[in-house]
Amino acid sequence: MVKHAHMHLTAEDKAAVTAAIAAAETKTSGEIVVVVSGRTVDYRWIMLFYGALVAILVPLLLMAIGLNPLTIGSAFTLWQAGGWNVGLGATPADEAATGMIFILALQAILFMLVSALDLQPGIAAKLTPAWIKRQQVHRAARDQFLAHGLQQTTGKTGVLIFVSLAEHQAEIIADTGIYTKVSRDVWRDVIGKLVTAAREQALGRGLIAAIEDSATILSVHFPRRDDDVDELPNKVIII
Repeated sequence: MVKHAHMHLTAEDKAAVTAAIAAAETKTSGEIVVVVSGRTVDYRWIMLFYGALVAILVPLLLMAIGLNPLTIGSAFTLWQAGGWNVGLGATPADEAATGMIFILALQAILFMLVSALDLQPGIAAKLTPAWIKRQQVHRAARDQFLAHGLQQTTGKTGVLIFVSLAEHQAEIIADTGIYTKVSRDVWRDVIGKLVTAAREQALGRGLIAAIEDSATILSVHFPRRDDDVDELPNKVIII
């Protein structure tokens, strides 16, 4: 489940979040991991897509209004002749070929100009559709879940709280052992509080609230055992 937020995490926040994780895991056998990512993915590839799209569509639009290769080639030939009809000059095939060269050159120029926009910081990310960002954040969160071994916890009780700063999005992933007992709506409420706090420029407070709420939920179904072992690091992970 992914939601949007404006996010920032200070050094003091990191220390407080780390302490909150340790305190939360005294109540439950579940494992809570917090990962904060500066940027989930490099979106510069989107400008290549836009560049190709513009390069394809603009010539089609030109031809839709009557500027086909033959018309363009004829106009170019007339311009070369200074506006005079030169009689036995370029053939229609020659003019069509000239028009095609003009269109191909236009496509190459448009592709390079649009693609070059990725050189401006943040432009590619701003022009990336929200649904693509959500998909990328979910994929990154899933990868982090696996990378930090949450799927290997005893009883499958790992919970990942994932935040992507550049995308202004957050997500919570719980392992299969938890999903069999806790509905998605419960986690939606937890992440909702996190996002609300982040929008108020209090990401640290939001993370702590999410950690505490997660511990409360887990303690009901997975209370801490006497022989419980802390299986994963409690510190906030910055990537």
